[in-house]
Amino acid sequence: MFLIEKGNYKLPDWSMEARCTGAGCGQKHKPCYSKWKLEDGDIVKRKFGGEICYGFICPDCHCFTILDETELPDNVKAYCLQVAAKGSKEYEELTEKEKILSEGLLK
Repeated sequence: MFLIEKGNYKLPDWSMEARCTGAGCGQKHKPCYSKWKLEDGDIVKRKFGGEICYGFICPDCHCFTILDETELPDNVKAYCLQVAAKGSKEYEELTEKEKILSEGLLK
């Protein structure tokens, strides 16, 4: 097999606005209620109660906020990383990259 022409496929641009509400995953700290413009790389997934939740981690207060899964394109859900609180059972199942992301974001 040999390459005839290099492809330059790019995933379509996607964004949405969401407010940090801290809704989801039984967190102990308070959300800041800031409004953010989210892009595909900002979306992460997290296991809670045996189910996968999609959301974002607020850069200011580090709360995880669950988003309505129906508002997320399939390609965004397919490529997002999973995060988990250090020391949890879910944390041990993460890849090294996901563990580093979790430690940096979930404080």
